[in-house]
Amino acid sequence: MKNMKKLMMMALMALMAVAAQAADDKVTLTTGDGQWLQESGKTATVEMDYSKTVAEGEPLKQYLKKRGDQVVADWPSVAETARIRFIEQFNRRNKKGLQIVDSGKADIKIKVIVEKLHLGNTATAVIFGGLGSAGGAEITGKMIVTDKSGKTLAAYDLYEVRGRGATDFTEGKRLGSVYDHIIRMVIKASK
Repeated sequence: MKNMKKLMMMALMALMAVAAQAADDKVTLTTGDGQWLQESGKTATVEMDYSKTVAEGEPLKQYLKKRGDQVVADWPSVAETARIRFIEQFNRRNKKGLQIVDSGKADIKIKVIVEKLHLGNTATAVIFGGLGSAGGAEITGKMIVTDKSGKTLAAYDLYEVRGRGATDFTEGKRLGSVYDHIIRMVIKASK
């Protein structure tokens, strides 16, 4: 009977996590349209802006420092892992349209402004077996798409977008998973 109660409680918590993911994942097109995605033959670069990010209620630099020198030293690698995931997933999901290049001159610039960040939690992912968004990272912010002249082609609000929380995910992979969700939702919101 005791094991049955535990099993029921875990199932209920898993359902709540899945429901929370559905309610939290929001991307809204606020300016422009999705035409920029269809620009076959054109390229874009992507920049993640963490300059004003608040992580779990604190400025990002302060949050990282509080967690220790190694976390501060690892942050550039964590952020770059996530940026690379954004590029790979964007190009895979938008094969027939605009493609992102790693660096250099491009026709379009994509800027993801991360206002709020939660890096997720491995322990939560382990408890729920990586089910859905349990333990996943979460971002609130904006995504701005501009052409070479700086003209805004599209702007998106990102509200509590949560990625997967697999048990083997590092912070970089969890953050990359959020970016993967953002890409899917941007493509959907742009149709």
